[in-house]
Amino acid sequence: MTKKKLVEVFGIGVGSSTPAYVDRGALDEKFRDSLAANRHVSVHGGSKQGKTWLRKRSLDPSEAVVVQCTITSTAASVLEEALSQLGVRATLSRTETGNLGGHIDVSATATGKAGLPFLAKASAELGIEVGLTGERGFEEQEKVLGQTVANLHWVAASINASSKQLVLEDFHYLPEPEQRIFASWMKALGEYGCHAVIIGVWAQSHLLTYFNGDLDGRVDDIHLKWEDDELRTVLRRGATALEIKFTNALVDAIVADAYGNVGLVHRLALSLLKLEKVDELPAWTLVDVSDKLTVARAAVADQMSGRFDTFASNFVGGMRRMSEGLVVYLHLLRAITASDDASLVGQGVDARTLLANIGSDGIRLSDLTQALERIDRLQVKIDISPPVLTYHRAGKRVQLVDRSFLFYRRYGNPTWPWDDDEDIQNDLSGAAPLDIFED
Repeated sequence: MTKKKLVEVFGIGVGSSTPAYVDRGALDEKFRDSLAANRHVSVHGGSKQGKTWLRKRSLDPSEAVVVQCTITSTAASVLEEALSQLGVRATLSRTETGNLGGHIDVSATATGKAGLPFLAKASAELGIEVGLTGERGFEEQEKVLGQTVANLHWVAASINASSKQLVLEDFHYLPEPEQRIFASWMKALGEYGCHAVIIGVWAQSHLLTYFNGDLDGRVDDIHLKWEDDELRTVLRRGATALEIKFTNALVDAIVADAYGNVGLVHRLALSLLKLEKVDELPAWTLVDVSDKLTVARAAVADQMSGRFDTFASNFVGGMRRMSEGLVVYLHLLRAITASDDASLVGQGVDARTLLANIGSDGIRLSDLTQALERIDRLQVKIDISPPVLTYHRAGKRVQLVDRSFLFYRRYGNPTWPWDDDEDIQNDLSGAAPLDIFED
């Protein structure tokens, strides 16, 4: 193996080609098997846990239609974007009964040079005529045999005929009602032979089945979590590629700091080895715990300060439609921040424990539950991307999905909003309160 440069080995931006990549739990093979078996796949876990790396290792970008979900996406617009990448201009909408309606045009980019255009092939299978590009650039398609071309069957056939895999990245950014709608459509898409790969940040296993019980047994759920020994392997493989050696003490220290997050392992290793000027070191130099690790920790924590300071400051303001004067989100975040590491990296903190930790501030369990059910939407509204916390409704638990928060809490010397003398009020008293129900 040729010696690698530091930027090729460690860091969030190195990509799945890094020699420090580890196929943890043989998930690469499981992912490929699920694709080959024509099943839906859900890949989820905390932030920076290698979800996209897993997808790119097993599914070449040329073989996929990748749609990035955003906070303004809908279930219909996701399919519009997928079809757009195939050269189809679609205007889709959800009917009152939850079905898919609209109209579809075909552009010249959708037709192949050899053989039948794939969309013509798909439409022929469904008994639908497909017009080709005219002088206007697009020609609206006709309804044939009373069948609307903008239904799930036609969409599925079109994607299938392209021989590409439908991939939805950042599914967690879809508003929850839209997630439920898309989950309701997935059963039909699967029956029509179109299977989706859903990737996002959430801790709950089988989320799609929770949204739509008909998906039970139809979705392979891959929850990305890392064991400490797997993270040690990441570091040692990276060190070998750099032609250096890490002492066991240093490996253990970085892994302990990372709280099971592979992205944080990469960030710490990158920060430390920049200080060590690793690209200039003699081959097989031994790198040990030193003052440079302390400096590296501080540097990484400083990089996180903007994200978590903004998160805490905006989160405590809460949102409209809470009882006047109840600063529920301040007490909620303070209780979460005071929770021990074991609870936050485990199953999360249940609502009754949170209420007990908050104490008596006029907050009832119903007030807290109302706040908890909105924390995902609140983080979207205050532009926290990716989310820090999520609420598991079935288990009534708050779960930490960005473990970098624990690192920042430990090494970042944060000043939390409740540490200031400034009086924090419920935003109902403000001139322009945050309303999660506004457009």
